[in-house]
Amino acid sequence: MMSGRLAGFDIGGTNIRAEVLASGAGAHDARRSDRPGSMAGIVEVICEMVCGMEEALAEPVAALGVGCAGLVDRSGVVATSPNIPAIADFPLRSLLTERLRRPVVVENDATAALRGEMEGGAASGLADALLVTFGTGIGAALLLDGEIRRGAHGLAGEAGHMIVAPDGPECLCGRRGCWEQLASGEALGRAARQAAGAGKAPALRDRAAGRIDALRGEHVGELATAGDPVARRLLREFSSWVALGLNNLILVLSPEVIVLGGGLSELGEVFLAPVRDALAKIFVEQGRRPSVEVRRARHGDRAGVIGAAHLARDALGGPDLHRAGGRAR
Repeated sequence: MMSGRLAGFDIGGTNIRAEVLASGAGAHDARRSDRPGSMAGIVEVICEMVCGMEEALAEPVAALGVGCAGLVDRSGVVATSPNIPAIADFPLRSLLTERLRRPVVVENDATAALRGEMEGGAASGLADALLVTFGTGIGAALLLDGEIRRGAHGLAGEAGHMIVAPDGPECLCGRRGCWEQLASGEALGRAARQAAGAGKAPALRDRAAGRIDALRGEHVGELATAGDPVARRLLREFSSWVALGLNNLILVLSPEVIVLGGGLSELGEVFLAPVRDALAKIFVEQGRRPSVEVRRARHGDRAGVIGAAHLARDALGGPDLHRAGGRAR
């Protein structure tokens, strides 16, 4: 393994986060930059951040991992990214490798988050787990038999586009009834806007200062936490769609634990409790299968950068820091 530090990057809808793995009691560096609107700009910012880290730590970055939402194949090409319209067939890994002259790993952001949760997080020490992120859309990553599984072409985990309601809302992918159109943070926000617009949710209208179009899923969670009955009803109805998709994934993958991440997971038990209740009612093989524990992701928005750095370590063949494997297949 090359000498130097390992850095993880997370390309989000509005910014790029980065973090260098701490080495014992050594110095640590974490950075954030606004995300450029072009593919060339993204490459430039990441390169500048690497140089800044090396200057701050007076030590080279030996390798870096990058997590990005969207379809990321085994060669590190990001075909599309839902929150970054500029991305189309983006050869991110090859461009960064050419510029930085060091090993680069590029993965889907959910895969990176799962790898992060395997390091002292909610998936630590497990051999079989499923991480599902609920934000603007829905992403998923799979830990099976102690290894992260990516599928034949590296595109496994696109659970958000399972069709759960053929006559449901139209999805950006062009089909109807995709899971993320009914169970994502955006779906919860849409339900809130519809209820407020129909005059059925005065507290939500007040929470948005009358700007119904500004209501988001987090507002429902905040009011549900405060005990608002309309918000709690919306969250229960929403949770039934979350549970439907989770049930389907359990039947196919049989995980020991499901880790819920993404923005909605920050609501804690206000989100998790109704999901667990709905899953208990809908799980068709309850009593014939072992129960599946539903946990909240532990590392929050740091999971992606932590995991990306460890995926770089894995690719370099460095010491394996988690207890259950970790090679990405």
